[in-house]
Order: sequence, then structure tokens, then C-alpha cells
Amino acid sequence: MIELTQGADNYQMDRSPQDPLITRSGAKRLLYVATEDWFYATHFLPLARAARSKGFEVVIVTRVSTYRKQLEAEGFRLIDLQADRSVFGPLALIRTIGRLRTIFIREKPALVHAIALKSVVLGGLAARLSGAPPMVYSLTGLGYLWSTDGYAAGLLRWIVRRFLGSLDRKGASAFTFENDDDSAEFPNLRSRTVIGGWGMQADEILPQARRNASPVLVVYLGRMLKAKGIEATVRAVEEARGRNDIALELWGAPDPGNLTSLSQTDLERLSERPGIAWRGRAPHARDAWRRADIAILLSDREGMPRSLIEAASAGLPLVAYDVAGCRSIVRDNVNGFLLPYGDEAAVADALARLAAEPDLRHRLGAAAREEFEARFAADSVIPRILTIYFNLVPQPEMG
Repeated sequence: MIELTQGADNYQMDRSPQDPLITRSGAKRLLYVATEDWFYATHFLPLARAARSKGFEVVIVTRVSTYRKQLEAEGFRLIDLQADRSVFGPLALIRTIGRLRTIFIREKPALVHAIALKSVVLGGLAARLSGAPPMVYSLTGLGYLWSTDGYAAGLLRWIVRRFLGSLDRKGASAFTFENDDDSAEFPNLRSRTVIGGWGMQADEILPQARRNASPVLVVYLGRMLKAKGIEATVRAVEEARGRNDIALELWGAPDPGNLTSLSQTDLERLSERPGIAWRGRAPHARDAWRRADIAILLSDREGMPRSLIEAASAGLPLVAYDVAGCRSIVRDNVNGFLLPYGDEAAVADALARLAAEPDLRHRLGAAAREEFEARFAADSVIPRILTIYFNLVPQPEMG
């Protein structure tokens, strides 16, 4: 048993050595469940470090592929979920739920944080089957299911809403969203919070002295998905090139696990066009953004787009469609241009104007950096997430 007495600033805990939620080190175990190790490593490391600094033992449950060394070098324990994100058959999903149930029972976590829609649904089912502890469910964007029309997609959305509603346990669960649009899709959830991203170190990507040379370079950084507007971006840049010396670099890799991924052949063909270059995966985001004059994201829908947060940190003007997620960071004619969805001509006009007016690029980029520091730096975001944790689980004692 754990007996709690809560003071004004901290909790004191009378621990029993038999309590399964307390590790041998005295830390409480926090399990993160994420679909891919690269997704966790590129978005959530500041949060994991902060949770550890508050006394949690952090364990990451994910499909381990390319980031094992980096995550283990940080001192975090990994459990390989061995789940193929591109497989949606019922048997594969049942196997993943079974693995999660086994992990929850074996690890006996004090708190589980499931990240992204698939992990939320499968983790929620596993939690029901294992009698799991308090859960944080984070929807980091609603993606393909919410940007697809038709009866089948509508039915699946209804099922997801009903199921998540069934996971909403007072005092034992919390739901987080990255923007107001996504949160509004789930009015039945009582314990929901909009957090606006996951935090990024303010000095990770710093503004560079901007060149005024030609060509003016537009950069997209992210997965090579049709849903991210790659083809629309190419067409808009080609239109703007007819008026200004402007070029496009695409940074990122195909994602075979996503139904809308472009293939390597597709990307190589795009690179054959004048002024268009596919650079592949960036060793670090700063390597792409330090080359850029303009950041672009013509996505169908986002949670809170990491690429635009990084570009804002780099002091770049932002160009995006007026869609969920993007409208939460881009303010039209303040830190960039927010354009009607699907209006490629308007995008081309905005790019041409930015290419022709370096002072405008500098003004919008400076405003983007100010917005980043105020809203998206780790010091602004992470305390809100830790508060959610401590509303569900008393803060661990520090050794």
C-alpha cells in the first residue's frame, strides 16, 4: 500500500517495499508507448528527460529500428514492441494488443503514456485487459482517418470517438491534443487538454544570419507523404520560379508504413525538375533549416507540426495551408502566410513575394522566433505535461 500526504509543494510517500509500482531504485515507472523509435526520439526526448529529473524511471515501448543507440545512450530502457505499423490486419493488431498487455502486467508501471492514435487505441485496449494504472492518451494529430471522406471513414471515426469515451476514467486518465481543432472532434471527453506541441530546446536550432543571394531557397522537412502536400509544394514552387529565382529542397525519407508515402522513384523523378532537389534524410533538422530562406508545409492536416516549430526556432518565415495544426502556429502576415487549403496559386504568389522582398522575410522570420520562444520552447510546454502526470500519480520522491 501507499499512503499519501500532500503538502503545498510536494508529496511525501510511505512506501511499502512490496508495492509493485515502486522500483528498486525508489523511482516510479513511467511507460511511454509509441509506434516508432524515430518518432519518439525526434519529438519526446525533452519530455523524457524532464520526467526522469522528477523521479520517474522512464521505459520506452516502441518498434525499435534506427534509434536504439541514441535512446539507450540517454539512459532509457527500451522494450521492442516488434509491431509493423503498415500492417492493419486483425491478427497483427491482436498480437500487438497481447504484447502490450504482457508488458503492462510484467512492468507494473505507475503511469502509462500512449502517444499517437494507433498507440492510444491499442494501448487503451491492452490497459483494459491488464488492469493498467492511470493512463495519459496523447493524440498527436488525427491524420489520414480524419482527412478521408466516405461512409467507411466516417464510421471508423464514430467508433474511435465512442471507444476513447469509454477510456475516460475520472481521476485515472487524461487526454491531450496538440490543437483546438482536434480537441473539438472529441466533445465527449471530459479530461482533455490542449498542450500545443511537446517542447523543443530553445537553443537547439538558432536563427542564422540570412543570406540575400540567389536562389531564394524554400525548404520542406518531414516525411515524404502525399498527405504532407509534397506534390502541391513542387507545383507552387515551379509557378513561383517563373517570376523569381527560387528553388526547393525536400528533406526527409519515404515512409513505407504510411499509405500516402511517395516512393524513392517518385522522389528521384521530382528531383529531375529544374530547381527541385530531394536531399534525403537530414542528419539533424538544423542541417536543413540553416540552408533555408522560407519554410513550407502544405499538409492536409496536422497535430502541431514539428517542422514549422523547428523553422520558427530557426527564425524563418512560414508558409502553410489554413488547416488544423498549421493554423495554430502560423499567423497570416505576422510570422508567415496562412493560405486557403488547396490554393496553389496563392502559395505561388506568397513564395514569389517572399523571394522578392528580403526585408519581409526577415520581419516575418523574427516574429516566428519570438512566437517559438513564447509558446513552443521546452520550458514553456513541458511543465504543463508534468502537471498532467502529477494530477494522476503523486510526484515520486527524489533520492
